[in-house]
Amino acid sequence: MGLPAGASPAESFAPLPPSVHGLLTAPSPVDSRRRRSVAACAAWLGAPALLGLAGCAPAGPLRIGFLGGMSGRVADLGVGGRNGARLAVDDLNAAGGINGHPVELLPFDDEQNPDVARRHLQTMATAGVHLVVGPMTSAIAVAVAPLAQERGMVLVSPTSTTHELTGQADAFFRVVSDTQTGGAQNAEHLYAKGPRTLACIADLQNRAFSVSWVQGVQQRFSALGGRTLLDTTYASAPGISYSALAQTLLAAQADVIEIAASAADTALLSQHIRQRNEFVQLATSPWAGTEQLLQMGGRAVEGALVPQYYDRSSRAQSYLDFLARFRQRFSEHPGYPSVNAYDATLLGAEALRLQRRGEALVDVMRRLHSFKGLQRPLSLNEFGDSTGPLFLTRVRNGQFEPIERT
Repeated sequence: MGLPAGASPAESFAPLPPSVHGLLTAPSPVDSRRRRSVAACAAWLGAPALLGLAGCAPAGPLRIGFLGGMSGRVADLGVGGRNGARLAVDDLNAAGGINGHPVELLPFDDEQNPDVARRHLQTMATAGVHLVVGPMTSAIAVAVAPLAQERGMVLVSPTSTTHELTGQADAFFRVVSDTQTGGAQNAEHLYAKGPRTLACIADLQNRAFSVSWVQGVQQRFSALGGRTLLDTTYASAPGISYSALAQTLLAAQADVIEIAASAADTALLSQHIRQRNEFVQLATSPWAGTEQLLQMGGRAVEGALVPQYYDRSSRAQSYLDFLARFRQRFSEHPGYPSVNAYDATLLGAEALRLQRRGEALVDVMRRLHSFKGLQRPLSLNEFGDSTGPLFLTRVRNGQFEPIERT
């Protein structure tokens, strides 16, 4: 079967440093079986084995799908996630593939459009894809999760955190905590620093994330004794008046303006706010925590509090190795979409490695309650929801500067 339109095969990569190679190929019963020869397996079984029997599966690549918005205002998420998944596939192939199979990545641009995303998921199912890294936004995750369940496809999202998919026994898994958990952490930090009033704004183009995030912030902030003076929304689109939105937010005279929007929209909105008020504290959601915020926001985002889905100051050797190889491969710094997509790809690959004859991949995923990520162990509960922390940063001198969590 040829590659479907819009998909591209994985590229080869240089041999791995010992620390990363060990991450991918740590000894296990499955790894031991993989070292048996194909001939021995054929003699033993008398027929080709399926994927779960290492070293015995029919020749041919395993296809992992990637679904993310690689165009428009969320392209920083989609492109970053695709590149992280590409590097993970490079590393898998450099380490011998999955149970002797080479791995191909089939990336699809969902255009932040639910209908497009569902069509792409159907295409991947037809192409024999059972594991999809993505989606990268909560709105698309909510739209495609039922179809993935129906088609027996596993979704492992690097960045979709909506509370709508929390606690569901479905085919959706993720490597980051949900918005209620993250929003509460953010609110606790804000309140500890002195602010007592909030003005909040959420982009309805990714409603499943943005409204859920704001609710998480507000609920915890209120429980601590703070108040929300303004809770407003908008829908990102060409021609939107960021000036009018800024005026509305500032009219509330809150201590903090909390923005739940993309990096591009957060940057533009911050510029209009700063033109009118140089002192109000700006806070964002993790959605905005990419390099695009710094590039587009400039001085307007200086001092903004930006929670992150990964630790930018990590000294874990596996992360430092990844950092060097990512920069060599893509000539840029990896943001949270890339780091989390790398982890999500290897988590899904581990399930493929462990899958047995006749076993549904989703059942294997539900057994993977812990996994060694680039920076720290990843923990998943029985529903496939991660419980990882947020890492708080402040924009200082055009960089994300890590700050201690309270």
